[in-house]
Amino acid sequence: MTKPMQKTPRAKRAAEYKQMAFETAIRNPERYKSILQTVAPFKDKILNDDVLLDIVSSLYLQEIVKSDGVPIDENSTIDSIKERVKQVNSTRNSDGGFPKGYAARFWTYMRTLSELGFVLAQYEQPFQFSAIANKLLAGEISEQVAFAVQAMKYNRRSPYRNVKNDFNFFRFIINVLKEKSHLSYPQFIVSLFSRDGDVTKFRQLIDGHSLTLDNVAEFVRDQFGSTLKDQTITRDYPDVVLRVLILTGFVSVTYQGTTMIELNQDNRQMIDNLLNIKIELSKAEKENPHLYFQKLEQLTDKLLEIAADTPNRVTKFNQKAQKLLENTELNLTEAQIVQELKRLAQGKNKSKNVLPILYYVAEPLLLEFLLSLLLVLKYQNQFSVQPNFVADHNGLPISHAPARKGDIELFSNDIYWLIEATLIKNKQQQLNAETTSVIRHFNDALANYQAHYLSFVAPLVHSDTHQFYRAQIVLNKLESKQANIYLKPYAIDEFVDVTLAENNLLDMQSHTQDLTQKIENLFNLP
Repeated sequence: MTKPMQKTPRAKRAAEYKQMAFETAIRNPERYKSILQTVAPFKDKILNDDVLLDIVSSLYLQEIVKSDGVPIDENSTIDSIKERVKQVNSTRNSDGGFPKGYAARFWTYMRTLSELGFVLAQYEQPFQFSAIANKLLAGEISEQVAFAVQAMKYNRRSPYRNVKNDFNFFRFIINVLKEKSHLSYPQFIVSLFSRDGDVTKFRQLIDGHSLTLDNVAEFVRDQFGSTLKDQTITRDYPDVVLRVLILTGFVSVTYQGTTMIELNQDNRQMIDNLLNIKIELSKAEKENPHLYFQKLEQLTDKLLEIAADTPNRVTKFNQKAQKLLENTELNLTEAQIVQELKRLAQGKNKSKNVLPILYYVAEPLLLEFLLSLLLVLKYQNQFSVQPNFVADHNGLPISHAPARKGDIELFSNDIYWLIEATLIKNKQQQLNAETTSVIRHFNDALANYQAHYLSFVAPLVHSDTHQFYRAQIVLNKLESKQANIYLKPYAIDEFVDVTLAENNLLDMQSHTQDLTQKIENLFNLP
């Protein structure tokens, strides 16, 4: 048994007005679904030291958290890495009511989830999941719907933020955009310092000043007395908050010489209906984690009924993609698309020169989006391209759709073509997550078309994954009445090259027919 850790009690500081912020260690809020999936086996368990060590070790094991001090391979287990996990986290200070060390690391990944009411995570108490968290993990709702619902409940002053700013930031920024139509990124930065969520007061402030990235930090120091560093004011905090805001589906980000934030016109009715649900938290609910969680849970059904009544995937993508491609200011050229796909294949981080329109798109979604754009470029006259992500009115992806369909579907009168795209490189994760579910999505469409194609696309395709898809070709040959079924797994670079040559269908046919011929020759089949 792990030796109990001692909490270090600290006197509660007097509340102050602060810049709106979420946990910056998790810049991409789409990661929270995989975090919830990883910690879900520990739901309802008491968050004592032993359980916390198992949870944090699981986060390392699933490579949610990475460290050179905790090397992971296919033979790693929770038990085999526990001691290293304790060592690499030994200097972390206590945080969020959790003791120093690995327990504080746990809180890093639970802080925002707790603020938004996805979980209730308190030291030495049962680990609780909200109804929305459970529905998200069950594939019943998308990340966009989940975050839209929870954002409507959120309050800046809460058991997790000892601030004097006492209002719902999301409702505030929506009401600003309903009046002003759009905000520049520097204006959005100023909105994070609002003390009371007063739309009129905020508009008067920003309309009277010309704000740029060069002067906005000094401006908020003058207006609000901020003592934060420029990087924190202008990049760290606003970047994460804006990413969460985008994930709610409430706003869209455009580029007009500078980054602009506007309401997502596809969701205007949903937004208005959500705003009509009035929410008030008592003083006790803003101070007690249990009461806060319980109050937010009481509001779920009404909000979910509204938020779930929205399209769960982008519509008319061919037309929207064409508009994006024709907008010269966005610079979404074929060369730029290919360059970004090659970067994703190599696992490199986004460069400082990344196209602004792509900056806020999470990388797994970015892969699907860029592949979809490339397919429209090459096949728009032959196929209707249907990515299955949730998107804004411009066609830019917001979140993955609920897990019932494949990633990208292409349709013609005679052909169905499914593309499953992933950035997973881990051998076991790729085999577990990107094989049987892919075939299930594919088989669901087999009855309706004369020919069926399946492309699996990843940075690299492990030998076991190759073997799985070869086996599927054999099974289709033996079991299916459909003769025209073609499958092939691709590395991203290979798929891009084949697509640029507009040779995808022939390539999948050749791959499948070559393997089928070998099987027939081996067994002397007719």
